[in-house]
Amino acid sequence: MRRALIAIAAATFAASALAANPTLQTQDSGVTVRLRGISAVDANVAWASGREGTVLRTIDGGEHWTNVSVPDAKALDFRDVEGFDANTAVVLSIGPGEVSRVYRTEDGGKSWKLALKNDDERAFFDCMVFEGQNGWMLGDPVDGRYQIRETTDGGRTWALQANGPEALKDEAAFAASGTCIARGTKGQLYIAGGGAASRLQARSADAWVAHATDMPNRIPAAGIFSISNAVGPRSLLVGGDFEHETQGSAAFLDQGADGPAVKMLPPPPGYRSGAACFSGSLCIAVGPTGVEAIDAPPGGAQATWRPLSKTGYDAIDRAGMTAWASGDKGRIVRITFSSKLQPASSPSTP
Repeated sequence: MRRALIAIAAATFAASALAANPTLQTQDSGVTVRLRGISAVDANVAWASGREGTVLRTIDGGEHWTNVSVPDAKALDFRDVEGFDANTAVVLSIGPGEVSRVYRTEDGGKSWKLALKNDDERAFFDCMVFEGQNGWMLGDPVDGRYQIRETTDGGRTWALQANGPEALKDEAAFAASGTCIARGTKGQLYIAGGGAASRLQARSADAWVAHATDMPNRIPAAGIFSISNAVGPRSLLVGGDFEHETQGSAAFLDQGADGPAVKMLPPPPGYRSGAACFSGSLCIAVGPTGVEAIDAPPGGAQATWRPLSKTGYDAIDRAGMTAWASGDKGRIVRITFSSKLQPASSPSTP
């Protein structure tokens, strides 16, 4: 009887996931630059960032987006933004040398303070993830190791860790959506990259372990581009080849008792640079050629991709059952679910 009840519950949950039809509401960002950074704080508050020093904020669910860009930063490309609340956020710009920076605001973008400027011409910032006031930043390899910086004060100050994970020659991360680094629900820190290899690296108890995957790689343009927020033990990995946008790849990352396990999924219909999970079985992937949901019911049923939009987006982030995605030409869309699915809390939410 107990097994029968469990099977019924699993089938019911799977059915609700499959039936969960999101609403996609396009929004007016007020800008035309490419927005590769997005951060959902809650159902009303979100931040976006992109080229020409652009930072945007909404506090009314996206009815209005306010331009709160960093002054004198037109030359910077903000590939990642992490919002803590309606007033507090950090943004990360990418590029070699001193154009890799972190700025922080505590007054809703009325003023910004430079928190970190890269002083190594060989270094290149890629992405950030926060868990409360603690944060981690991934940078491309220098002297054969990825750079990991940590903050314990909400991004006000950062410290470079002595021994980042080892990198293969021509292996690097992709600064495509601010999601090449992620936290697991058991305190793990994950990074992913591509080029010479599509590998997942996991840190637990201060030790880094590399895990090979079957996701395609190619120097310099193919590999793993995004690790979604973890829901329970599961995250979604997406990637492909940004020089061949019809070539996509995806896998589930499951954190088990014996460590992370990567299970390949049917490829999405194109290169995908951002991912977000709403439950243990329902996730969304975004890329320049479209948006899809993947339904992976419990019990081993075949996962399937369901098209949601042919409009392309680069990045996605969710808070509860609400998400925002951002992309080229200032595009922003709000994604909401009408189902009663209850997602687990995400450790990547500040």
